[in-house]
Amino acid sequence: MKIDLHVHTKERSACGRSSEVEQVRAAIDADLDAIAFTDHGRLAPVKRLAKLNETYAPFRIFNGIEVDINDEHVLVIGIHDKKLEKVDWHYPELHAFVRERGGLLAVAHPFRYHPELRLDIEHFPPDAIEAYSTNTPLGVAGRILDLAARLGIPTVSNSDSHVTHTLGKHYNILERTPASISELIEIFRKGQFTTFRGERQFTTL
Repeated sequence: MKIDLHVHTKERSACGRSSEVEQVRAAIDADLDAIAFTDHGRLAPVKRLAKLNETYAPFRIFNGIEVDINDEHVLVIGIHDKKLEKVDWHYPELHAFVRERGGLLAVAHPFRYHPELRLDIEHFPPDAIEAYSTNTPLGVAGRILDLAARLGIPTVSNSDSHVTHTLGKHYNILERTPASISELIEIFRKGQFTTFRGERQFTTL
C-alpha cells in the first residue's frame, strides 16, 4: 500500500487550495492507495469520510488532524475526538491524550520555522517524525534522520499537499495492506514500511 499521511483540503484548511474530492482523485491518479486528511485544527466529519470511502473504494481515506503547538505542527491519525480541535494544547498533554486512545502521533516538517525543535520529544517521543515533505527544508534531512535514529523511531515521507499537483511527490510504502486503522497505526509504529521521495526510496530508521 502506498499512503500519504499528510493531506489538506480547502474545506477545512484556510491554506488549502484543492477540495476533498480533487485531492482524492489526484491521489488516485498519482497511483496512491490511501491518504489521511490532516487539516489544520479540523477533523473531517465521520459521515463525510464514510461517503468518500464508499465512493472511491478500494482507495482509502483515513481521519487525522494537524495540531499547532508552539509554532510546531503535530499529526494525529486514527482518533476522531473533537477535543483535538482545541487550540491550546501542550505537547505532553497531547502526547498522553493520543497514547491513551491508541492513535498515531507524528511530528510534521521539523525545523521548518525554527532552528531548534520546540517540542520535548526526548521525554515524550512521537511514533514517527516527518523527514521528507514539500514543506520540509532540504538541508535538515540529516538532522531529522539523526534525531529519529537516536530516539529509535521511524521517519515518514508525506506530501503535506495543499493542492493536487503535489500529491505523489512523497509517500510511504507499507509492507502489507492494513485491515483497520489500528493495524495501520501498528505498521507505522513498528516501522514496517519504506519511504519514497521523488525517484528515490529511503529506509525508515
